[in-house]
Parts: sequence; C-alpha cells; structure tokens
Amino acid sequence: MAMLLMATVGLAQPANDLCMDAIDINSLFSTEVGVQLADGPFSNEGATGEPELADALTDIWVDVAAGETAPTIDNTVWFQFTGNGETYQLSTYKDLGSVLYSNDTQMALYSGTCDDLTLVDANEDLNAFWAAQNGWWYSILSFTAEPGVNYWLMVDGFNHYEGGEFDPYIGLAEGDFALRAINVEPLVDRGTCDNARSIDEAFAEGSNGIVGPFDDSESVTGLGVDYDADMTGAECWDDGIDDGSVWFSFTGDGNSYDIYISQCSNTSFVYYFAWDGQMALYKGSCGELVPVACGEDYNFDNGEYWPYVAVDTEEGVEYFLRYDGYHWDNNLTDWSAEGSFCFTAEQSNNPINVHELVQAEFDVFPNPTEGGLTITWTDAATHADVTAFDVTGKAVGFYPNVQRGQQHELGLPVGMYTLQIATENTSGVVRVQVQK
Repeated sequence: MAMLLMATVGLAQPANDLCMDAIDINSLFSTEVGVQLADGPFSNEGATGEPELADALTDIWVDVAAGETAPTIDNTVWFQFTGNGETYQLSTYKDLGSVLYSNDTQMALYSGTCDDLTLVDANEDLNAFWAAQNGWWYSILSFTAEPGVNYWLMVDGFNHYEGGEFDPYIGLAEGDFALRAINVEPLVDRGTCDNARSIDEAFAEGSNGIVGPFDDSESVTGLGVDYDADMTGAECWDDGIDDGSVWFSFTGDGNSYDIYISQCSNTSFVYYFAWDGQMALYKGSCGELVPVACGEDYNFDNGEYWPYVAVDTEEGVEYFLRYDGYHWDNNLTDWSAEGSFCFTAEQSNNPINVHELVQAEFDVFPNPTEGGLTITWTDAATHADVTAFDVTGKAVGFYPNVQRGQQHELGLPVGMYTLQIATENTSGVVRVQVQK
C-alpha cells in the first residue's frame, strides 16, 4: 500500500498542467524600465502535453521525433497574465531553488482564450551554439504586452530523442524552473538617424555610464533585414548587412570614451543573442554623416562578439551611434542577433589620439579545469582583480589581488563561467569551463 501511494504521488500532475488552470504571473511585470522581477520555482514534472499545438511551432521548437515534422509537446505547464502596454524580456532560468535537466526548456506565448489560442511568439534556446553542454538552453522572449490583452505562457521540457557528444542523455527534461521578466525600452521608430534615441545621460557628470536596457528584437520593433541600406561607415561589419539598425545620439564633451554594450548590471540579467552586435559611430548631421569609428567584435578569437568603439569626443559636436545585430547563418537557416542590452560609456584616461589605449591579452590554463587555474596577461601589471559570472550573468565569485602566473583555486561548481579580469591599466574577459 505504501509503495502504491508513493507511485501515485510521483505521477501527480502540476496544478497548472492545463491552460484553464494557469498560474497568475502578473506580479512579474513591473511598469518601471530596468526593473527585473522573478518567481518560482515551478515544476513540469508529471505534466501532460498539448500535441494539437505542435504544428504552429514547427521550425521553432526542434525536439522532433524520427519520421515527424512537428515538435513534440510533452510535459507543459501554463501561466497567465494581462498586458499593460510595457515591453519585456521574459526568460526561464535556474534559481530560486530550481533544478531542471540541463535547464532545457522551450516556451510559447499565446493571446486569446484557452479555447482559442493565437501564437504570439515562441523560443527554443537562449543560444544552442554557445557551450550548450553547460546549459545555454534556457528560453527567452521579447514582446510588448498590449494593454488589456490576456496572455498565456506555455513552458515545456525538451525531449532528448538522441544523445550527443556533450549530452548523451535520452528522455524528457523535467524538474523545477523559475521565471523572470525585465521591463525594457522598446526601440520602436528608432530605425532612422532622424529619430535617434538620445543617450546623453550616459555621459553626464556623476553618471555610472550605463543607459538602458533597450530592446531591438524584430518582434518588438518591426525592423528587419534591409539589403538596400547605405553601409557607409559600417565597413568593418563582417556580415555587410543591415539587420534593422537602431540609432542613438549624444553630444560630445571633449573627453575620450570607450563605448560598448553590456548586460546592464550584476543585479539584473538581459540577454542579446551571443552578445553579437556591431556599431558605427558618426558625427555631423543626419543628412551629412561623417564616419568616426566602427566596431564589430571585441575579441573574435575568444568568442567575445560584443561591439566596441573608442572616440575622442569634440565638445558640442553631435554624434550618432548606429547599432545592429550580426546576421548569423549556420548553413541550415539564417537569423539576426537581437534582444536586450545596455550601452556603457566608460571615460578613458588615455585620449586615443595622444596615447594608444592599453591592449592586453588574457589567458587561463588549464581550460577546462577541475578548479585550479593560472591566469596570465601581457600587461605589465603583476596583480589583477577577478570576478566570475555564471551563465545567467550573476556574479558568483570575486578574487582580489590575483598574482599573474600563480595558480588560484576558484572554488566553483561544475559549469561554464566568464572571468572579468581587471589590472590597474586594462581589463578583459575570458571564458573558462569547470569540470570534475
């Protein structure tokens, strides 16, 4: 009898197994830009699926059984909220005590009613090509929640039909997960220089140099690939394509700046696909733009694809910053990098036209590591402060005054981490994998 009772409990379905029993998550959606809220953990263990919704998700969700064309919808749970007119980036993630196999979820957002659902958007993976074996299989959506519209969110676990090189597991991804949403500024109507969004606040005295978060997703802005766009000043862009550029402006103050995109802060997480953007900086007026600088990849060899430009600003001169997502092609399909991001304007102590900016190469070994790590760099400084970030962007370790060339114990669990390394002269990032 006891064994039978345990089996019955183990097969119990979650309370929000069906759309009609969706959990209310209105509390996730702040009306203040930059505020991120979270809730959970929730579980899809023992949940049933809705195979009748599979056809609309073909080519979006990719857990397709042999001989089939549509994905499987196996163990879904449901959530509900009402739109308030704001724009959000919504994601699953591992926190608040949640544990789901490989963090491998897939999401679909609907409007309407449970009896008549209309697909708004769906997502499979945050980035399946970026160290996928370490859990970049979270799901993420950017959307504007239209006022008064009822939305239904379906979260499913990926069905691993075939084991791979990095992940031999076969079966359903089940367990606990959390949800988080951040209010972002939609870059609607920012697709032209004439309507550039001012980011002067990033250059103001006393500012931390960070402005945003913004979102340039096509689902939010309606801006897509423009093969006929004028690419003058964007010659460093490797793809040579305008994927729906958005424009920003600021007024020079005579100081020198390094300008790049970022996650915004350690207390919130926004994501831009592979952080793979590209920038072109101009001065003058929208009718007569003069190229100043161009940025593609910070460090391509290390997979650091975020764009970066350096500029000596002229006081009182108007600058225009054109930002674009890289056009990806994996020989099966192509798409544009998009998502949410902040700009950081960091004042430089070394004017670009007077002294070369200190450029240093950073390296770690062994990589992968079982915990012990030696960090080296080409800068003359002998010590550095090192901060470790996990795959969600959360700071999980700080190691002050690390000596160059000396082994240091990270004390981190198995996973993929980004190390931010700062000497007194320069800084850089490297990725490191911790394994058993």
